[in-house]
Amino acid sequence: MRAQNGPFAEQRLSGLWKSYDPLSFQKCDLLAERFLLASQGQYRVFFAPLGGFPESGSCIVFVGLTPGLAQLQLSAKLYRETEAAERDDAVVFGRMLRSEVAFGGQMRANLCKMLDEIGLHRIFDVDSSLLLFNKNDEAGIAATSALVYPVFKGPENRNFGGTVDLPKTRLFREMIDVLLAPRLIAAPNALIVPLGMSASTGVCHLIDQGLIDRGRVLIGFPHPSGNNGHRKAQFAERREDLERQLRQWSVDEGGAKCPSA
Repeated sequence: MRAQNGPFAEQRLSGLWKSYDPLSFQKCDLLAERFLLASQGQYRVFFAPLGGFPESGSCIVFVGLTPGLAQLQLSAKLYRETEAAERDDAVVFGRMLRSEVAFGGQMRANLCKMLDEIGLHRIFDVDSSLLLFNKNDEAGIAATSALVYPVFKGPENRNFGGTVDLPKTRLFREMIDVLLAPRLIAAPNALIVPLGMSASTGVCHLIDQGLIDRGRVLIGFPHPSGNNGHRKAQFAERREDLERQLRQWSVDEGGAKCPSA
C-alpha cells in the first residue's frame, strides 16, 4: 500500500515530480531545502526524478543501496531534457532511466560481467547482460534502490556509503517499508538482486515480514562499484552459491515466464 501521509506520501511525491525545477545541476541546487524529504541525525533524504515502479511483468529487479550525487545529476538532466508527455509516462521514462542512469559507467560493466559469469544472459537468451539495459528492450529489467531516494550524510552532504544495517535506523526502515516494499511487490515474479550487503539487509527485512518470497532473492551478490575493493574476492567466494540460487529461480514460475530479449 502506498503512503497517504508522512514524508513519503504519494501526493507529496507526485507534487514534487510535477514541479521539479532545480536552478542548475550543481549539488547545491539539487540539494536545496525545498527538495528535502526527510532527515534523521546525520542523514538527509532528497527528492529526485527517480523512484518509478517496476513494470508488472519485470523478470529481474536490481536493488542498489541509494542513488548518489552522480545518479541524481543524470536523472535531473534527463528529466529536464525529456518532453512532458514522455516524462509523465511511467513506463517510457522508467526505461529511459534504466538505459541512461541505472548503475552507469564502469559499475554497469562490472555488474554485467558478474551476471554473465553466473549465466543470467543465457536465461534471457542474449549475448551479454549489458543488452538488457537497452531502453527499447522489453525483457523486463528494472532497477531501484533499498533507499529509493538519494540519501546524503553529514553537514557536507556526502554520498551515503551504507555501512549500517538499514532497518535498524528508523528513517531507513520507513523508506524500506513505504517505498521499497510496494516496488518489489509490483513485480511479483521477478528475481530480486540486492547489490551489496547493506542493500541485502533492506530486502531481508521485507522477507522477514513475509512481504517478499526468499526464493526469488539472489542473496550475496557483491556491490559492483569500483570502490568495492573486495568485489572480486567476494564474487569468487560466492559464485557457486549464486549460480545455484539463479538455477533454482530459473525453473520456478517467475523464471519460466521470462521473455527473450
